[in-house]
Amino acid sequence: MIEFEKALDAILRNAKRLGVEKASLEDSMGRVLTEDVCSKINMPPFDKSAMDGYALNYKDAQRIPAQLKCTGFIQAGEMFTKKVSPGECVKIMTGAGLPKGADSVVMVEDTSSSESYVEICKSAKKHRNICFKGEDVKIGQKVIEKGKTLSVSDMALLASIGRRFAWVVKKPRVAVLNTGGEIVPLGRKLKSREIYNSNGPQLMALLKKDGIGARYLGIAKDRPKELKSSLEKGLENDVLLVSGGVSMGDYDLVPEILMELGVKKIFHNVRTKPGKPLFF
Repeated sequence: MIEFEKALDAILRNAKRLGVEKASLEDSMGRVLTEDVCSKINMPPFDKSAMDGYALNYKDAQRIPAQLKCTGFIQAGEMFTKKVSPGECVKIMTGAGLPKGADSVVMVEDTSSSESYVEICKSAKKHRNICFKGEDVKIGQKVIEKGKTLSVSDMALLASIGRRFAWVVKKPRVAVLNTGGEIVPLGRKLKSREIYNSNGPQLMALLKKDGIGARYLGIAKDRPKELKSSLEKGLENDVLLVSGGVSMGDYDLVPEILMELGVKKIFHNVRTKPGKPLFF
């Protein structure tokens, strides 16, 4: 019998390394990155307004109130080719590209307008309310390091630099098998001396929580032929989780049959309660 910490160490030392695969962004969440990700673009890719307001030269809005002529309107995603000259401004929406000649954006809340002019009610500062090209991410910059478990915010970051996929560790192929003559599946009426299978749904839920779609092999009765057939199917996977059949009873046949099938015993029994009869 070994201590819990030694058992965990033995499991990790004997676990085989999984391969690598190219996964879509949608399928990369929660998985381990196997590459350093560097950006091929600047973010933002152009100087843009951080606010709805008016783009202008900040020198034109130092003596308040300042009256400027509005010479255009820029929506996000639109190209604006005119230059902002002294005494002028351009109405601009959040995310729209900053026009030539402008070096500041005054929020619309700090202005009032009429048909002929815009009144700037708050003095402007150079570069205020502007997001500059490459301010967040520059071309060639490493944005995520190899070995990181990808999070929700990483998904947004990868999408923002145009990545549609990531190289990640493959998901393990996992099988779950329940054993026991008294175990019955949910939905069936219990007979005398029977209990519902709770370990199977619990293990499947834990695996799903970790993003693993496991293969459920059902419930095998404590009969050598049936157990052997189910265990053979399970061993086709990277991981086989077996619930039951590993203690010291007459019908705890799992370790013996596994070893008949070529499985090497690393340990059997761990100094924990509950969970002492653990076979690996």
